[in-house]
Amino acid sequence: MCIRDRYNVDKSTDEPVGETGNRNDNQWSRNLRRTIASEEFQSKYPSTENPVPREGPLSHQGISDGEAKSEDTHDPLVKAVPDKITDNSNQSRWTEPLKHDSTNGSPRFNRLWKGDPGEEDSPTPPSVPTQLQAESSSWARPPLKMLVDASEGGISPEEMDDTSRVITDTMSHYGVEVEIGEVKPGPTVTMYGIEPGWIRKLKRVRVKDENGQPKLDKNKKPIVTQVEEKTRISVDTILRREKDLSLALKTPSLRIETPVMGESLLGIEVPNPDPSIVSLKRVMTSSAFKSLSKKSALPVALGRGSDGQEVVFDFTKMPHLLVAGATGSGKSVCLNALISCLIMERSPNELQMLLIDPKRVELTLYNGIPHLVTPVVVETDKVVSLLKGLIKEMMDRYRTMEEMGVRNIHSYNSKVKEKMPYIVVAIDELADLMMTAAFDVEQSICRLAQLGRATGIHLIIATQRPSVDVITGLIKANFPSRISFAVTSQIDSRTIMDTVGAEKLLGRGDMLYQPIDGTRPTRVQNVFISDNEINALVEHWKESPRSQKLEIDLHTVGDSEEGSDGVTTPNGGGQDELITRALQLASKHNKLSTSLLQRRLRIGYPRAARLMDELEDMGIVSSGDGSKSRDVIANSNV
Repeated sequence: MCIRDRYNVDKSTDEPVGETGNRNDNQWSRNLRRTIASEEFQSKYPSTENPVPREGPLSHQGISDGEAKSEDTHDPLVKAVPDKITDNSNQSRWTEPLKHDSTNGSPRFNRLWKGDPGEEDSPTPPSVPTQLQAESSSWARPPLKMLVDASEGGISPEEMDDTSRVITDTMSHYGVEVEIGEVKPGPTVTMYGIEPGWIRKLKRVRVKDENGQPKLDKNKKPIVTQVEEKTRISVDTILRREKDLSLALKTPSLRIETPVMGESLLGIEVPNPDPSIVSLKRVMTSSAFKSLSKKSALPVALGRGSDGQEVVFDFTKMPHLLVAGATGSGKSVCLNALISCLIMERSPNELQMLLIDPKRVELTLYNGIPHLVTPVVVETDKVVSLLKGLIKEMMDRYRTMEEMGVRNIHSYNSKVKEKMPYIVVAIDELADLMMTAAFDVEQSICRLAQLGRATGIHLIIATQRPSVDVITGLIKANFPSRISFAVTSQIDSRTIMDTVGAEKLLGRGDMLYQPIDGTRPTRVQNVFISDNEINALVEHWKESPRSQKLEIDLHTVGDSEEGSDGVTTPNGGGQDELITRALQLASKHNKLSTSLLQRRLRIGYPRAARLMDELEDMGIVSSGDGSKSRDVIANSNV
């Protein structure tokens, strides 16, 4: 008995008969699935999946006469599977018969559909979407296998025991009793937890009886005994022995802090004889980073602490980062590692970046990746206009969130389909920008730092000149999260971290890291990423298929445009649109300066300097004499 006979299907008319009288083929396909899912069928074929799709040709197509062909099987339920299925528009589909596949030792069924050989461009049923169509709207993120896992060095247990013995012996030579409570090895330094000992003194006291009276000996003299008195050694006593410890351990740099490891211990950080490299891949594959990546919008792998634990953070909670350090201390490598980690974890529709590199060699490797709002900016005179355009974008986002009735970008993205991407601004050398237009740069950076967190705009600023004229008090107040690499003096350390300690770092990625919620800085070895890894990452994003992303325009109204020869030409033909207002100022003053044009016309330094040059060419002002104001030599009737 075939399947159609079992379910009262009339072969001559291709119409089902029975109690309902007008049952269609949808009922037949549901009955077929119900039978295949029955206990009788599953007992014979325990590994069989349902070969009939719930939505597709079988759910709406009829079966022609004489289709039930038997296969090499003894089950009557399998013999009657149709070969040819015809839909209402007389278009044909073929399916292979349900047959056994004993390659894995258990029977299963074939569900492949094949097009009609005689029919060209057979349409695909709309109810069966392909996986390629589902993946075409998403970006292909780079795999972790393109990163290199560097071999780690470290310190052996024997070396830790020897160092512990040297510490206790050296302190005992100076009458300071200490004990090694706990040792935690790190990639660059090993922390030895020191427990302060006791100052022991013997005191002669008289022995008293139970009534409180002194006991007497045979000669009627009071009996005297010696009693030990203990006083805890002060922390300052141990700190005064820092140079003696450094001499005994043959190391020029020691760092002592208290308390450490969550206990009443004094921590002494001793450099390892064989420092190990912390690779970016090793930290990104750690359990701490994986758990952070699932719940964080911008996860960042920073490095490994002196206690051997991975240090990761959510950049959205920083919310901005200030990086400083001397030349060659690892500042640029840290910036590259932060950017690489972000573009590996987030696609261009989730994160976009504005990279500013006045040095022209550190961040230009990222040109061409789809995360960039604009190509890497290397001209300092374009930075002010881009920062002002970013402020405009920030205020537009605030107006959009105000209309939606939300407070931050996280709440906004949870309510809309077209999500708002995060924007990360990375500046490699702040000192160059402050030398060009200090007022405009500081004003724009502080405004972005104050208001950018809620709109998803975050800043990373790096400088190798940590002086007060570069890292001003206003900038420090808006950058609570800071990283300091090795510096040359305690003054620079206090400028960055508001405390000493950065002058004792070893360089090559050794840093002090203070997050926004940290009470004091912690020592961390920064992750390392090579140029080959960066190039492979950039090539992946360049070659990956382009998908949808939100375009962000940072060019403000009135920006100058570059001509075909690369020379910047002002708007409005050959004359600057602000030249008229500059001439009016010249008619009202006897002296004119670039700073006066900046204040009165509300423009940046590059535009004001060009206006001053044009006024000099027109014969309105005298030639420049350093930073002095210029004399107005001809009044203009404008």
